[in-house]
Amino acid sequence: MTGVTVYSLVAAIAAVLGMIAGRVFAIEFGRGLKSIFAAAYIAAGVGLMSSIMIGPILTLVAQYLSSETTTWFDALEVAGTSLLWGTAAGAAGGTAIGMAIAVLPSRWLAR
Repeated sequence: MTGVTVYSLVAAIAAVLGMIAGRVFAIEFGRGLKSIFAAAYIAAGVGLMSSIMIGPILTLVAQYLSSETTTWFDALEVAGTSLLWGTAAGAAGGTAIGMAIAVLPSRWLAR
């Protein structure tokens, strides 16, 4: 596992969690531009929070699995970049689900 793998995993997890959280707010806001923006805003926050928790842990696991020594400094170095990628991926996932909900007919989203 390299640093790029950690960033990719953080981004993928943040996008999935952002889509889950963004879906709820997109349905609540109904059709239109408000639902897309609400989903993206909420999903960016979820991506930010998930990357704070997941990034350093994945880095420590990656270093534990490799032959190098495990250091906390590398985990802290990855934290800043994973914050960026987690927030961006969460917002992208929320935007995607918000656009899908805004385009789909209402009868498909009936509860």
